[in-house]
Amino acid sequence: MRVNVDLRLKDVPGQLIGALEPVSRNDGNIVGVVHSHDKVSAGRIGVNLTFEVSSEMNLDKIMNEWTARGVDILKIDHLFETFHLEYVIVGTVSANEMKRITDGIQALGGVESLNVRYSVSSSDEKTALISGKVRSKDVIKKANHFMRERSKRSGFLMIRGFGD
Repeated sequence: MRVNVDLRLKDVPGQLIGALEPVSRNDGNIVGVVHSHDKVSAGRIGVNLTFEVSSEMNLDKIMNEWTARGVDILKIDHLFETFHLEYVIVGTVSANEMKRITDGIQALGGVESLNVRYSVSSSDEKTALISGKVRSKDVIKKANHFMRERSKRSGFLMIRGFGD
């Protein structure tokens, strides 16, 4: 898992190294460090650290070491890798059908975002672009299956995007 954390370190030599060592000692991989040495507040310096760690257990060990060293943990976020999802729909697609489609994709779980762009025209045929971000390639496979079945049932053309 990827973790982003805001720390506050004492403004004394060696504190940055002392904050980074627990990450490497617990099988973490440091991705980025922003050290704001020019912004000292109450004798402490802000550091933003992004790293990858293999388990919650290792993350707990890192946090325990930081606490023992007197490092203030201001904010910690788990960052998830996301995968792009994209479909173009062409055909007679009502607003109710579009809602069933978006609700069905969200019901798969692991959906971070879902956006719909819907054409407005005087004909019955509409074009819609559904795009979003999901947390796993497995969700993409499930969404592809769901969209194929939906397009067969409802009679619209579905084109799967070529996103990343």
